[in-house]
Amino acid sequence: MKDMLKGQVAIIAGGTSGMGEATAKYFAREGAVVIIGGTSEKKGKAVVEAIEAEGGVARYYAPLRIQNNEDCLYIVEKTLEEFGKIDILANYAGRTFDGNSGLSPEETFNITIDVNLKGAFNMVNAVVPHMKERKKGNIILCSSNGAFNPTTPAYEYHMAKGGVESLTVNLAMDLAPLGIRVNCIMPGPIVTPFWDELFTPEQAEARQATFNKIAYTEVPMNRMGTPEDIAGVALFFASDLSAYVTGHRMYVAGGTGYVYAHGQSALLG
Repeated sequence: MKDMLKGQVAIIAGGTSGMGEATAKYFAREGAVVIIGGTSEKKGKAVVEAIEAEGGVARYYAPLRIQNNEDCLYIVEKTLEEFGKIDILANYAGRTFDGNSGLSPEETFNITIDVNLKGAFNMVNAVVPHMKERKKGNIILCSSNGAFNPTTPAYEYHMAKGGVESLTVNLAMDLAPLGIRVNCIMPGPIVTPFWDELFTPEQAEARQATFNKIAYTEVPMNRMGTPEDIAGVALFFASDLSAYVTGHRMYVAGGTGYVYAHGQSALLG
């Protein structure tokens, strides 16, 4: 299908890399005007240039730190000022802070919750009043398979992502009568720039060995996911293909979650 999002305006928080970048490019190819939100101006402008090179329309207004409510309000204000409406919010912004030297356990907890849960709440609150006025809108949030099916402990991060799922279903119930849909993607192991922080270019073999171990011990489909795997589901949620779907939390994890949650898969023998 083509032009599934023609004429729509979408804010992609966390759109400067990984799953958010792939989603921004998918949306633009389907006719949406895409507003890129992220902390890196350099990366944001690079995504805009890539989209424009393909004939799409994209903007990067300013760094977006979603834990700061003012930043969230600013990106919404600038989008409305230039384009007059917001049809879609897709929020991927978030990260882990485990292992950061210099952070106490309390500091790690606070910043993880601020970025991953409070940030999602801030972005939603910034865009929902406009959507309520129009009685139309589409919100896509991002959790993690690990929130309720962890393969390794990540307390603060998984707690925050569990909160995002609760936010999803509460928003969906509240906003459905107003014509606003809210859904949540729960990714499994995805190959994103996150892994670049763990492996140097010289550690390519170790990186691939880690991917293989994850794929063959945790994922029934026996492969790591890609940002495009996530973007395809986001496009489904953003388009009229899912017009009667709200409050849904979808695993996009190669069978992890729905098919297989704990221990080594029986499918592997």
